[in-house]
This record gives sequence, structure tokens and C-alpha cells, in this order.
Amino acid sequence: MSPPEIKLYQFPISHYCEKTRWNLDAKGIPFVIENLIPGPHRFVTKSLTKGGRGTVPVLVDRGTVVTDSTDIALHLERAHASAPALIPAEGPERERVLELEAYFDEMAGKHVRRWVYATLFASGADIKPLMFGAFPLPLRLVGMVLLPVIKQAIRRQYALTPDKVEESRVKMLEGLDRLEREIQGDPSRYLVGSSLSIADISAASLYSPLVAAEGSPYAVRPGEEVPKEIAEMRMAVLARPAGQWLLRRYREDRQRVARGFGTGLAAANG
Repeated sequence: MSPPEIKLYQFPISHYCEKTRWNLDAKGIPFVIENLIPGPHRFVTKSLTKGGRGTVPVLVDRGTVVTDSTDIALHLERAHASAPALIPAEGPERERVLELEAYFDEMAGKHVRRWVYATLFASGADIKPLMFGAFPLPLRLVGMVLLPVIKQAIRRQYALTPDKVEESRVKMLEGLDRLEREIQGDPSRYLVGSSLSIADISAASLYSPLVAAEGSPYAVRPGEEVPKEIAEMRMAVLARPAGQWLLRRYREDRQRVARGFGTGLAAANG
């Protein structure tokens, strides 16, 4: 078997990277992963994008470099037409899928990220296992040394101020309201049509830090303590149809195609 021609550069903890891993897995596309340490990752991503975006995920597909999880999804539909489609080729359903994908990218992606990071930092919880547990020991040690700098950069980049964090709490709950309207309160329904699409993958992966679904990077490990505010939010979300929908997408769709926790075929650095 020839080695995969696709490499995903990522943070294991990033829910946007989880979205792209699920995207690739659902399409049955072999890939390998290069896990990056936040901060030093910019040397890699800037080099790949010739000085462009410093964010992850970055996908290198047979020499073509694609950044941003949405652009990666669109690229995969064009470049891998023989793989199962996650975006309809045309018509109202395509427009609907793309509109919902963009909506949940904003409401779940941006606002869940801000609220979760702020809550974790404020709780004083030990986040080293979550952030660096997927790395081999040498890189894990580098990450632990850099953690104070990484946290400072996250606070600045994601604007973890009290007013912004409260805004994000409200927005991510608005997104759950929208999700429940779209599925008409039925956790068995897909967002568009009768099968999984990139809209479902976006909503489920980007909200996954709130529900700690089994098979996600955020599943609670044995003995792990969950900060009180996150535990209370998790219970509130799971009591809703939206929370049950999120668990169901992971149970019925994510775990069916997963090849292990975010590993593709193999982790290039571990």
C-alpha cells in the first residue's frame, strides 16, 4: 500500500481540526497528521502558506496547500469527486448546506472556543493533558514549558474579556436554539436531507467540547476533574434535543468512520 498523499497539520485540541478530521474520515480519504505545538506552529504554517495564514488546520493534498476548514471541505469535494459527497453538487440543498455550515462555523466555532478557553483558564484546571496528551514525550515537555506563553497568546487572540466571554455564552446558546429549530426537535434528523453533510459535521464537531462526546478529543478521561461551570453547562446542553443530537451524530456517524482519535492513518510526529 502506498503512503497517503495527504497530510493534515493540526492542533489535536482544535475543534476546527476535529471538523477536518471528520470531513476526511467521512469521505474515506487516507491522510496522515502532523501535530503542532501552538506558538511554534507558525513557523510551519507560514512556511507552508508562503507567509500567509498562521492558523490550523492546514491540508497539503498532493502538493496543493489549503487553509481554513471550510475551504478544505470545498477543496475535498472538488478534488476527490469519487469519494462520498458531503456537499450537494448544486441546487437549493447545496445552498442550504453551505449556509448552515457557515452559520455554525461562527456560532459554534468562534463562541464555543472563547467560552471554553475562558472557563478552563478561570477554573485553574490542569489543561496540560488536554492540550498536549496526544504528543510524544519530547514535544509534550516543550508544550508544558510554553504553556504560560500559549495561554497569554490565547487570551489576547480570542479576546477572553468578561464582556466578550458573556457574549459568546449567549451566542453559543442561540446556536443551539437554531440547531433545534432546524431538526424540529428530533435528534434523529440530519440538518439537510436524509444523510450526513458538512453542515452536520460542522455543528457536531464545533459544539463537541460542550458535550464531551465519546470519540471526540474532549471525552472525559478516567479520573479527570471537570470544572464546575463546564460540568453544569454540559448537563444543561445534554438535557436538550440539541445535546442529544450532538451525541447521536458522534455515536452514529463519527465513530462509524473514525480511525482512532484524530489520527488519520498515523501521526507523523508520534
